[in-house]
Amino acid sequence: MKTFKVFVPVFIFLVIAAAFTAPDITSAESISDKVLRLHILANSDSAEDQNIKLGLKNYFLDNTKELFCGKTIEENIAIAQNNKTQIENICNKYLMDYGKTAFVTVEKEFFKTRVYDDFTLPAGVYNSIKITIGEGKGHNWWCIVFPSVCLNSCSEAMSEYLTDDEMKLVTSGYTPKFKIIEIYEEIKDRLE
Repeated sequence: MKTFKVFVPVFIFLVIAAAFTAPDITSAESISDKVLRLHILANSDSAEDQNIKLGLKNYFLDNTKELFCGKTIEENIAIAQNNKTQIENICNKYLMDYGKTAFVTVEKEFFKTRVYDDFTLPAGVYNSIKITIGEGKGHNWWCIVFPSVCLNSCSEAMSEYLTDDEMKLVTSGYTPKFKIIEIYEEIKDRLE
């Protein structure tokens, strides 16, 4: 009964908050459909495994910068799916010296709100190239492959692919509305 008494006010708050942030929720969901993220999970949280993850990140970015220059999100997802074995081979070539292996998937996955230097990506379910090193039980690292934020060879900017409202949301800085969007997206992800 105590859980119910706590749940009802929280639920009412979320419904009211969602009503006030509905345009932002719509923009957040639209943004997640236009972005391809790179997600690298370390084998563990040991200092060695975290350093291996960061080394792999640099190696991956250096060796795939010519690969992901499609002009649409659909093209870049197809590039990732069609080159999954090549991506995995690139990762495993680097990891060979450390006695580790990687497994690569191209999938949709839930991400929490992420604050970057110049913008904030709202929580949501994003297209993702997911690289799991070994057991994948360590802290992760991520960036945006499309529009190119972490790949320097491509020239597109976020503003070329996002609407004015979406750009306003991502460049407004982290605000309480991002937490509301995150809670909404987490609940939605769990219900799906």
